[in-house]
Amino acid sequence: MGMLFYLAMGWCGTKFPGWWRFPVPPHPDPEPWRDFSVLSVIGIIAGGVGGSLFHDAITQNALFASQEMIASGMFAFAASGIVTGIGSVMMKGKR
Repeated sequence: MGMLFYLAMGWCGTKFPGWWRFPVPPHPDPEPWRDFSVLSVIGIIAGGVGGSLFHDAITQNALFASQEMIASGMFAFAASGIVTGIGSVMMKGKR
């Protein structure tokens, strides 16, 4: 059940391609669906790996007593946001 939570948090942390542009053009071209689907899969994987590794690291830590799942979920969300942010920048840089 914890892994499903980490995967969901990873998917929620996925950045869409072009998120860093400001201001947004008035009528942007639609992004190819392949870019978002690739970033979603990367975000899900990053969330699952990040959350499970962080949970394993803090299991015996008294600072996170009875809050391991919440802290690990937040770490999964952050890991996914960082990894997919870097991935979307690199995807846009190739074009």
